[in-house]
Amino acid sequence: MNKKRSLSIVLALLIVLTSFQLNFAIGLDSPTEYNMNLTLDTKSHMIYGEQLVEITNSYNSELKEIVFHLYPNSYLSYETMPIIGGMYFVDKIPEIQEEEKGWIEIEEVHINNSEPKYTTDNQILKIILEKPIKKGEKVKVKIKFKLKIPEGNHRLHHVNEEYSLTNWYPILSIYDEKTNKWDKNPYHPVGESNYSDVSNYNVKLTIPKNMVVASTGNITKEKIENESKTLEINAEKVRDFVIFMSPNYKIKSKEVDGIKISHYYMVDKDFAEEKVIESIADRILNEVAKTVKFMNTTVGKYPYDELKIAETYLAGGAMEYPQVIQMGRYYDLEDESEEYAPFIIEAAVHETMHQWWYVGVGNNEFKEPFLDESLTVFMTALYFEKEYGKYHQNGVDYQIRANFYPEKSTPINSSVADFGNWDEYSSVIYQKKGPAFFEDLRQRLGEETFTKFLRKYYEKYLFKNASIEGLIDTIEEIAGKETKNIMKKAVNDPNYYPKNIELNENERAEIFKAMDKRDIKEQEKIKGLITRSIILRALEGEDLIVVKPNYVKKEHEMMVDNFILNIQECFKFNYNMDIKVIEEDKLNKEDKKQNLILIGYPENHSIMKEMAKYLPINIFKDTIKIKGISVIREGAEGTFIMENPNNLDRLVLIVFLDKEKVLNQELNGEKFYLYDEMIFKYNPLDSWGEPSQFIIDREDVEIKGMYK
Repeated sequence: MNKKRSLSIVLALLIVLTSFQLNFAIGLDSPTEYNMNLTLDTKSHMIYGEQLVEITNSYNSELKEIVFHLYPNSYLSYETMPIIGGMYFVDKIPEIQEEEKGWIEIEEVHINNSEPKYTTDNQILKIILEKPIKKGEKVKVKIKFKLKIPEGNHRLHHVNEEYSLTNWYPILSIYDEKTNKWDKNPYHPVGESNYSDVSNYNVKLTIPKNMVVASTGNITKEKIENESKTLEINAEKVRDFVIFMSPNYKIKSKEVDGIKISHYYMVDKDFAEEKVIESIADRILNEVAKTVKFMNTTVGKYPYDELKIAETYLAGGAMEYPQVIQMGRYYDLEDESEEYAPFIIEAAVHETMHQWWYVGVGNNEFKEPFLDESLTVFMTALYFEKEYGKYHQNGVDYQIRANFYPEKSTPINSSVADFGNWDEYSSVIYQKKGPAFFEDLRQRLGEETFTKFLRKYYEKYLFKNASIEGLIDTIEEIAGKETKNIMKKAVNDPNYYPKNIELNENERAEIFKAMDKRDIKEQEKIKGLITRSIILRALEGEDLIVVKPNYVKKEHEMMVDNFILNIQECFKFNYNMDIKVIEEDKLNKEDKKQNLILIGYPENHSIMKEMAKYLPINIFKDTIKIKGISVIREGAEGTFIMENPNNLDRLVLIVFLDKEKVLNQELNGEKFYLYDEMIFKYNPLDSWGEPSQFIIDREDVEIKGMYK
């Protein structure tokens, strides 16, 4: 290639690249401007609004029409209403009541002071232009509208003086230059469907003066007049604008990395004690602050100076919006443990993650919900892994790796319309393939390179709308063509199952440990000491010794040996732990101070006899008396838990058998003892159902419960 020709190609390439960058710059440097004037009528639950929208054509095509979404019209029926999780609580969809309906009515439309023709149909406002808008030209669209806010507990609602205004005003659609069409997808009942570019907002909001407002942007001015007040709110480079308000809001705030995080929560003494509510509010605020810190460090700085959390009457979950998180009503977090974060906390973290994936980096949520939702699910699990430990029950191993198995289903790159219902959508996008894609990528790239990918993807698409194609291209930039091809195939494959994320034996055991530790602790909070408590002691690192009895009748030896073997195998299979088995006569003084499982006949067991006067259930008398119930000892067997009298910090589980019990089955003329039931019933690792401190069996009667 000669130099002259090379120079020509370089110059041509520079012109193309400059033109490409200029196209992007027009959109970012000249975002759409919304100037709104709004009034809330709390009697009719209406918003009367007027918005002047300044639009610059940043596309390479002339625009012959302008399209706005009218998402509130999805609230005209239950069939179209975007209910989180769907109508999962009813067998038959009922007829919607008038007060539950929401809608938006367009009263006037002007473009540059002229009145164009327009239509409103299927959640779309289409304005027909007399003269096409050329690239780079600006137009001013004035829309007068009124919004009926539905009563209820869905994303857009009012209830108990609290108002949630989400996806509520005419919002400009996005023009697809590949198809030369505006996006006209209605808000789908499954998943989320909002799709918009970043814009600037200048909002005047007139409301009752007692209302406390949490909104996108910053309140810059407030004017009170009689019983009303008018707020001026400004927001820049946000892809939507939401308002939450209630006279019952209290506010807590804290700052992280120069970002003010404010929590708007409701104090309702009929709901919970004020000190409980305050504690919950602090817990959520602190977790969100930690999440912001984590994301600032891991992915990139949050692009706004304020973030708000708003408690509302939302049912079924929580939702993300620019600079605001919409939460549902709170409940007491007493069930929280070190191994587990309750739904409220996980939801707050999840929606905070969305401030990066959807708010910062946008995407077409109708067409490619995987992009923001699955990445957010993964990042939420990653946060709990990094902040609280690898085997935390909200972490990657438990939430994603342990719950993923081979199956054919809808591919990752599907639109919300491709999923038949919320269950199918949630399975792919929230629970399995979607989040697994990012763990698969992390395993392939390694921690350091995967973090570079996240930072690159965020930097590349901040304030823009990404696509799956763009995600895959970013993977190629960081990891090369081979990895790109693998991950590109993954998003299209209905049978996608990355074996590289399977848990190994040790990881699976640690997951079981964490899960059972949490379950037993929760049961202990309710019941106190239970038979499974002895498992917890072993899982927390204390010694556990199964004591093999010196004496059992020959016909019972197999029963006892199998019982002990069953305990050993359960510990090995579930937790990859080896449990000591020591014969009764070889137990030393220190051994007797550990957690013990004693098995055998009380009258022949030396250690049971040593502990006789300390037993909460006297198994040495002819009649066992417990909680007002008397059981004849002869023919009775059972198990119970107690503190070790040799060391009150340790436990003893006693499994007592009846020496004289009749061998009660006959096969081919030979009698044998039915020991299988005892193996599972008295093994604390297999004792599911209602937790108890004792089980006593006599003939066909079982007594189970608490002795204290």
